[in-house]
Amino acid sequence: MHELPITKSIYKSVITKAESVGATRVSRVVLEVGILRDFIPELVQKYWDYISKGSLAEGAQVEIREVEASAECGKCGNVYTIAREQINSAKCDACGYPYGRLLTGSELRIVGIEIDRE
Repeated sequence: MHELPITKSIYKSVITKAESVGATRVSRVVLEVGILRDFIPELVQKYWDYISKGSLAEGAQVEIREVEASAECGKCGNVYTIAREQINSAKCDACGYPYGRLLTGSELRIVGIEIDRE
């Protein structure tokens, strides 16, 4: 259910930006979302459709690009990918060290807004 407040926040940011550039319509919003966010794309689109009714963003498609998780080993510095199911047990694939610094996987950012200006 955390998708609703986050979708509202994204909507406000998109509308603010679209209005500032004189957009008459927002047709698409592109998000990068890390796999650790456990976002459900269908819910985000559903909430977007509800929130945006009657606005210049009504009918816009929300595209979610998934970002894999990666970490830097705390021992050897190797950067390795972490599968979603391994997040609590991931180890460096070079040396086996069980501790690393998360580099990617928790992102949530707007990377694109497709607009019309008539």
